[in-house]
Amino acid sequence: MLTLLSFLVVIAVIILVHEAGHFIAARLCGIRVETFSVGFGPSIRSFHWKGTEFILAWIPLGGYVKMAGIVDENFDGESSLTGADDEFMSKNTLQKAFVISAGVIMNMLLAVVIYSGIFAVWGQQVPLDTPTVGPVQVDGPADQAGLQSGDLVTRIDGEAVDSWAEMERLIRVRSGQETELVILREGQELVLPVTPRELLDPELGPVGRIGIQRALERQSIGPIAAAGQGIRMTGQVIQMAWDTLGALLSGRASLREVGGPIFIAQMSGTVARSGLESFLSFIAFISVHIGFMNILPFPVLDGGHLVFIFCEAVLGRPIPTRIKLWINQAGVLLLLLLMVFIMKNDVQRLMDRDSMLPPAPVSEESQDSLP
Repeated sequence: MLTLLSFLVVIAVIILVHEAGHFIAARLCGIRVETFSVGFGPSIRSFHWKGTEFILAWIPLGGYVKMAGIVDENFDGESSLTGADDEFMSKNTLQKAFVISAGVIMNMLLAVVIYSGIFAVWGQQVPLDTPTVGPVQVDGPADQAGLQSGDLVTRIDGEAVDSWAEMERLIRVRSGQETELVILREGQELVLPVTPRELLDPELGPVGRIGIQRALERQSIGPIAAAGQGIRMTGQVIQMAWDTLGALLSGRASLREVGGPIFIAQMSGTVARSGLESFLSFIAFISVHIGFMNILPFPVLDGGHLVFIFCEAVLGRPIPTRIKLWINQAGVLLLLLLMVFIMKNDVQRLMDRDSMLPPAPVSEESQDSLP
């Protein structure tokens, strides 16, 4: 039940914010909005306000804002275009582009607000300079040796250690060698033998690693710093989405690795159990990815509409409606096929419980290599 409820909250918030962006931009530009729907399919509840029908529908996999005089995935043809001043096609290029991109802009702003709020309330996580063990990789050399999060490493093979950098250096040169770690745990000194594994570092070449991360501590920050960190974190997630797209297009990653609605639902339940901070971070993470996906230049998506708008600006005349409809219909078909494929992957992934969580907001300095 928690998984279902958390999934509905995640999707509802992201859809509502995205469609609200289109709605607000359309009203600011004087465009008549006929329908504002959260969800697809039959209506659960609906009401009319200032000429717009607001709908909550049964299928929570998207939403739409139906504007007067726009050729879109609803397959409206010439009959929807009357040339009235309050129609989408009667507006100039900049107004059209603003209305179409407003949903994506709102998705990104939502992420900035959430991440900024997280930093403002919970502070930022910064790495400790001391050789204190943070998260331990499951089944890694450190885990197998009995090292635990919170342990303080004091000596390595008899050599005193007083910083994380010093510990990392000593482990790095002991690849494949049994190494004696002296640690302090709850006031008690323990001796643990560990054998670093050899891994290839892009800059250093073969190095020893035992599978631990730096311990982090919380630091309170002011609202301005929190906003800056929120923007930075949103930028990191955008870069992650861009890198993923590049990997898919280049063949370095497979579509089988892409998650869909079932995966999002599964992860929603997982992060909800981890606490409010993780849950809010997940909403921001998904919001960025939904916005990024929508701005791609693909038919039916917001990016596809932007392509039409800029092509018409260059041509100096509207693209024939029938061509837009053909392209949008083809886009809908391709998206449906892609959705079926992704949901098939989701079903197969249900048996895998080791999926990675979205990145938690941390300070830039904490993203160091693992010793």
